[in-house]
Amino acid sequence: MQTSQKWTSTPIRITNGPMSRLRFTTAHLTHPGMVREANEDSVGHFPDEASWIVADGMGGHSSGQVASQMAVEYIADFMSRWRRQTDFIWPFDVDSGLSYAERCLVNAIRVANVRIYNRAQVDDSCESMGTTIVMAHYDESEGMAIAHVGDSRCYRWRAHQLVQLTDDHSLAREMSRIMHVTEEDAQAQVGSHIILRALGTEDDVEVDVQIDAPQAGDVYLLCSDGLSDMLDDAMISQILTGALINPETATEALIEGANDAGGLDNISALVITVSED
Repeated sequence: MQTSQKWTSTPIRITNGPMSRLRFTTAHLTHPGMVREANEDSVGHFPDEASWIVADGMGGHSSGQVASQMAVEYIADFMSRWRRQTDFIWPFDVDSGLSYAERCLVNAIRVANVRIYNRAQVDDSCESMGTTIVMAHYDESEGMAIAHVGDSRCYRWRAHQLVQLTDDHSLAREMSRIMHVTEEDAQAQVGSHIILRALGTEDDVEVDVQIDAPQAGDVYLLCSDGLSDMLDDAMISQILTGALINPETATEALIEGANDAGGLDNISALVITVSED
């Protein structure tokens, strides 16, 4: 079975701004799981931009890989190059109440969406491809901006408490909200993999975005549903307890735990630890 993995452990030191002297260390790993031969997930970590991305492609053996890789590539290009051009104009109008960091993430994801959608219209091998996305970007004056489309998630572990910061754009989640049933009961009726939003399926996409205030001792986890479907919150929290000591070991334990539970899908985990510099 094909394996695909990549480690990084890169400190990012922030020395100015109201949340100064924070240090971010990252480890990430992606794996095809125990059932699928191909890995359609893509993971991106861009230390110079303090940006992190997990994308979960869909649409088949090759086109899902194309969609997730395009998402990471074009989002990274927007964050590192496009928005810094002297003649820069926002490609999309967004809510005027959003901060600069939130506006950047929304525009970056919507640009990637257009590129993926256009590719799918002209390339028969990429027909119906798409990808979920979850992204974090640290701005020293605003905090940790988190954006997502689909059911890839961002969690925050703080003081032994795990909080899911994103809300899945899935039919099961929507049914649980409307019918006032648990998400597990909704999944039993409609399944857990019917996505209501994704990049590349339409010519525009709605992006959910928020700002979180990181603190020393926090751990953020960005992951695909191949991890969150296999591990419950208690297990994720238990593993992340050790992330501040060794984020690479924690990331590996998350992947191993998901595989031990069945590994029914591709699995990606990106762990960000926050400490005082």
